Amino acid sequence: MAIDLPGLSSTQGSGGRGNRVNNEQQNNATPTGGAGNAQQPSVNQGATDTVKISDAAQAIQSAAQDVRSEPEVNSDRVAQLKQAIDSGEYKVDAGRVAQGMLNFESLFN
Repeated sequence: MAIDLPGLSSTQGSGGRGNRVNNEQQNNATPTGGAGNAQQPSVNQGATDTVKISDAAQAIQSAAQDVRSEPEVNSDRVAQLKQAIDSGEYKVDAGRVAQGMLNFESLFN
């Protein structure tokens, strides 16, 4: 099976494996005029490749899709906060901010 990756030569993309396989096939080939019994690798033309994505990967993909479908900014909440700040009603809970900072810091320990 060959995989074509744009910008990569056949030796870059396969780490030189393609050359090794080709060289082995050439070495196994019967030389002209020889009576060798070298067998060519058999290839099942009807075979298909399949890929199974794990449940965890499917969950991640689903979560990523959900995030992409949500707006990046909650415009209603931003408008409420702007109004509260402008009117002087918005009060910062310093304890809550400090706890959030500590919780965030604990993610890295």
